Amino acid sequence: MAKIEDYVDSDSSGREEEQGVPEITEEEQWRIIQETGILNQAMQAQEAQDKDNDVPQRDMADEIFESILYLIPFSCLYIGMDIMIKQQYAQHPSFKEELGQLVSAVPILALFIFYTNRFKHTLIVQAGLFFASILASSRLIWIVNKESFGIVIQQCPPLGVIWVYAIAQLYLPYACVTLVLEYFFVKYYNLKIIF
Repeated sequence: MAKIEDYVDSDSSGREEEQGVPEITEEEQWRIIQETGILNQAMQAQEAQDKDNDVPQRDMADEIFESILYLIPFSCLYIGMDIMIKQQYAQHPSFKEELGQLVSAVPILALFIFYTNRFKHTLIVQAGLFFASILASSRLIWIVNKESFGIVIQQCPPLGVIWVYAIAQLYLPYACVTLVLEYFFVKYYNLKIIF
C-alpha cells in the first residue's frame, strides 16, 4: 500500500496541511475544474433556467392599475344597468340611492376583478369564468322572463356585470362555447331575449 505524502504549498512557507489532506493550489483547482467541465455544466444550467424565466413578471403596481382600468367601466355598467332597470319599472332612484348601491358593490367587484385578472391565464380561473358565464347568463335571462319585477331589479345588475366580465376575460373559444350553450338554453325553455 502506497503512503500518501502531504503536499506542501509554496505559499504556506513549509507548513503542512492538518489531518493528512493535501492543500491544492489555485492553479491546480482551476485545471481540475476545466478538465471535468463542471463550470460549463453549471453555466449551461443557469442559461437554461434564465430562458425558462423569460416570461415577464408583473409587479403589484401594474396589477392594481390594470384592475382599476377594468373596475371603472364595469362599475359604470353596474350603475347603468341598475338605473335602466329601475326606469323600466317606473322607479326613479335618487343620487344618494345609486351612490349607496355603488359603494356597496364596488369593493366586491374590485376584489373579484383583481384576482380573476391576476390569474386569468390559469386553467382553474378560466373554468370558473366559464361556469360563471353560463350560470349568470342563464339566471339573467330566466329572471327577466319568469320572475317578478322586485327580483329583476335586485338581481339583473350584478348578473349582467358578471356575465359581461366573464365573457371579456375568457379565451375566445371558451367564450363562444358559453354563448352557444346559452343559445340552446334559451331555445330549450322558449325564452325571449328581445321584448
